[in-house]
Amino acid sequence: MASEITGVPGAEIKLAVVKAPGGHKIELLEYLAPPDRKQHVDLRPCDVGSVHVALTVDNLDAVLQKIAASGWKAAGKPQTLTAGPNAGKRVVYVRDPDGTTIEFMELPQK
Repeated sequence: MASEITGVPGAEIKLAVVKAPGGHKIELLEYLAPPDRKQHVDLRPCDVGSVHVALTVDNLDAVLQKIAASGWKAAGKPQTLTAGPNAGKRVVYVRDPDGTTIEFMELPQK
């Protein structure tokens, strides 16, 4: 069935679903086959084909500390936005061991 859905002949996928309040879901896929798939592509966030997911977290520093133990690397130091509707929000991009970019955002404390 994975081959029919994805259009990738011989595709085998491991799937996990993260459910969030309000009915939102995120599907996390790991392709186990076909054997000729690329194991790593080093795309920068500005390159065609690069995508990222942004997640809001309650404690950015705690999240960064926890994921560092699993081989995730921050692209830089968390930055606090100073202007516009997002003023006070702390943000950082991280890359998982496969090179997937995820943005973590911490909302301003009220």
